[in-house]
Amino acid sequence: MSYPKKLSHEAIVEAALAHIEAHGLDALSMRTLAADLGVAPNALYRYFPSKTDLSFALADEAGRILLSALQAAAQGLTLLDTVRATAQTYLHFARTRPALYAIKMSHCKSGGEEPPSHAQVWDFVRSFTEGLNTPWDREDLALSLWASLHGLVELDRADMLDGRDAQATLNVMLDVMLAGLASGLASGPAAAPTPPPTSAQRPAQPRQA
Repeated sequence: MSYPKKLSHEAIVEAALAHIEAHGLDALSMRTLAADLGVAPNALYRYFPSKTDLSFALADEAGRILLSALQAAAQGLTLLDTVRATAQTYLHFARTRPALYAIKMSHCKSGGEEPPSHAQVWDFVRSFTEGLNTPWDREDLALSLWASLHGLVELDRADMLDGRDAQATLNVMLDVMLAGLASGLASGPAAAPTPPPTSAQRPAQPRQA
């Protein structure tokens, strides 16, 4: 059986991303995608053995698109400005490209495996804290930044902000978060606890009469 020259892994992913952005995630099937590409459905299985495999590839590509946007937003900025700019970009991505955001988050793990771009996005977030001297563990700090932002996005997606504007809520969250981060930078790393004195360092106790 011959396959159209235009058909490739990249072409299928590109067409599938366009389909879910135009029609929603639930509208995607191998049959509808094949129709978009002008091929028989069986032709797609040469590249993706199942719809799950295709979805995994879409999640990886969506993550790469998100990462590219985050990196562009952070270009040339100071650390605190980078946190603000990338947080705003993350929210914008989730709100303006909901299908891509949804498929990325639905495939953070798949049979114990995660799309490579998921780890790349996380490494980008962790990079914010690598050079910081604060009282907090750097991994915990990166996770708290990510959790705060992701939590806001999920509340917005679920329409649970009680009519409040997500961007305004994000600005308040960032003001509070960055003020705390600036305070931590000013105080520096937490001092190591003083070890208890050794027996040689303890003062001699007076003898009982």
